[in-house]
Amino acid sequence: METKDAIDCLQSLAQETRLAVFRALVRAGHRGLAAGDLSAQLAVPPPTLTFHLKTLAASGIIQRRREGRQQWYSVSFEQVRALMDFLMEDCCQGSLEHEGACATEMACCATVAPRRMRVLFLCTGNSCRSQMAEGWARALKGDCLEVWSAGIKAHGMNPYAVCVMAEAGVDLSAHTSKTLDDLDSVVFDHVVTVCSNAHETCPVFPGAAKVTHTGFDDPPALAADLEDEEAKLAIYRRVRDEIRDYIKTLPEALED
Repeated sequence: METKDAIDCLQSLAQETRLAVFRALVRAGHRGLAAGDLSAQLAVPPPTLTFHLKTLAASGIIQRRREGRQQWYSVSFEQVRALMDFLMEDCCQGSLEHEGACATEMACCATVAPRRMRVLFLCTGNSCRSQMAEGWARALKGDCLEVWSAGIKAHGMNPYAVCVMAEAGVDLSAHTSKTLDDLDSVVFDHVVTVCSNAHETCPVFPGAAKVTHTGFDDPPALAADLEDEEAKLAIYRRVRDEIRDYIKTLPEALED
């Protein structure tokens, strides 16, 4: 990080409301908060909040994305780590005279956790398979993966997918169906296509994003002609468990 960038970050935080916004977003984790929820939580009027969010975003300390009609904000943990690295670059100046004071009393030399791998699960409508993958990845691999899901189009959440994931202890009820345009501010490390259509129409992503195809059966298509609800659910449960088993292989399977 350059000195000017560090100053911009620190200046953006040097105001009571903006600091409160930043801390609320830190508590919210990598998913962040919708602007309306953030306004209600902090009791800050939307116009005032918008001003402060723009200031924070301009410094790069937080990032914005669109999900449907809502604007979401989250902390750019990569930028925070870069700022901390800049501030602590000359810690102890390599001197041994402190006799371990930094490591024990001040703890200023603590190791910063590495950035989590950013993974997008992509399918046709972001209603079923990619949503399951996102849910499982958040539940099982949240310590090492930062995950999103999207579709070539947004078809809305599949209620059967929400149901069978809830049976397994993963709540998708707050998820929304998104397209790539809703995530245009996110730079991904890996894109995993979970259906053939998404793989065949997968766009070119900026940066060094690696695209991997891992296809799964389409539960809505397989269950379309079935009348028995249990028979339908059995299909969704099978695909749910297959996706879970795949997610358990990450991130190693993506690094091969």
